[in-house]
Amino acid sequence: MIQFKKIVLTTDFSDNSEAAVPYAVELAKRYDGEIHLLHVTVEHAYYVPMPTGEFVTMTAPEEWLKEAQQNQMKILMDRADALATHEGVKVIPMMRNGHPPTEIVHYAKEIDADCVVISTHGRTGLAHLLHGSVGESVLRHCPKPVLSVRPPKLQK
Repeated sequence: MIQFKKIVLTTDFSDNSEAAVPYAVELAKRYDGEIHLLHVTVEHAYYVPMPTGEFVTMTAPEEWLKEAQQNQMKILMDRADALATHEGVKVIPMMRNGHPPTEIVHYAKEIDADCVVISTHGRTGLAHLLHGSVGESVLRHCPKPVLSVRPPKLQK
């Protein structure tokens, strides 16, 4: 029998990522499982144009990154607490740093998750080209089942 005891729920704190929450909660309640609320921080890189016409990649100063990560951890903890309180499910908050698709797949393998629940952003065109699709990449590379949720405002 297939059971969903360990559910990785990804979040980037956007409204779109909230669309996946009810699905993860339903799985957790139905199978008496736990939700691993996962947020992946990304080091912020800036592309600075040079007089030669080339672009140089620069990362944000260390103190900015540390403060941003502390703020993100507080948001993550608050969301995990609210989810556990309002939905009555066990929630384990987890924050990783790196490339989001890679970190999501690694975390799912690390905890031997039963599934990953992720929301799409519906990016197209240039935005999709520049940012890629975290959901598509996770779907392609994750050896665990992936439930991809399309937010209502993206449905047509």
